[in-house]
Amino acid sequence: MFKHFRASKLAILSVALLMAAMVSVLPGAVREAGAQIRLATCNLCFPLPTLTAAVISPASGSAQPTQTIQLGVFGLTNNSATDPVAVNSVTLKFSNPGLFSSTTLTAVGASPSTAAPPPAINVYNFVVPPVIQPGQELAFALTVTLADTSSRNETGGVAYASVGFGTGLSGEGNPLWIALGAVGLAMLALPGGTRRRMWLAAALILLLASGAPGCGGTGGGGGDPPTGSSAQSVTAVSAFALTSGGIDGPPVTTVTGLPLDLGSITRN
Repeated sequence: MFKHFRASKLAILSVALLMAAMVSVLPGAVREAGAQIRLATCNLCFPLPTLTAAVISPASGSAQPTQTIQLGVFGLTNNSATDPVAVNSVTLKFSNPGLFSSTTLTAVGASPSTAAPPPAINVYNFVVPPVIQPGQELAFALTVTLADTSSRNETGGVAYASVGFGTGLSGEGNPLWIALGAVGLAMLALPGGTRRRMWLAAALILLLASGAPGCGGTGGGGGDPPTGSSAQSVTAVSAFALTSGGIDGPPVTTVTGLPLDLGSITRN
């Protein structure tokens, strides 16, 4: 009887150890799937808030270099009836970011987020996230300053002025200096007075030739700000629900209305 009891106890212990070993070697994907199932079940019991993005005032028209203007206003609506939502960040896309020297996204209750100058795709993070109350809409305004790019090319790159001949490519001016060197060697055989007059003539030719600004003409730099336009759009929103007591809750995974076109602006 005692031996039978001890054997049964050992069998139960062996089965428990075997099950523990099986759980410990389960693939990570299986465990992740289990976590996702639990999260989905929780979401069914407590639905997460959703957001809806919509344009309030689109950008349009034109502006001058260095001018600061509002470049579109959009709103985010919290579709929850119970939970506030805090917005971590908003991602904007610029079709021609070289038109702007700086851009700023603001909202009521949020710290302004600035990019100067902006890249083509920029994430505006809020140090103090704005909070959207249940069933309410919060407006976000994009303000920009147009660039005064006297040394910037049309693609947004910087082209610096230079003095010389040609387009500024490496080594392109070498033939000129080789020719001047040859002239100098030839003048060594001339009498002193003639040689002095020839040097003065060569200096005058060089001065007149280099008088044209290196950033103009066919060099591609351009002295005037290039005209163009840029279209802006909201491509992503990062937000999370606030539980009772203001504690950070789960992330908001659904934002309808994206990408959202904010209109375009043309620089004169």
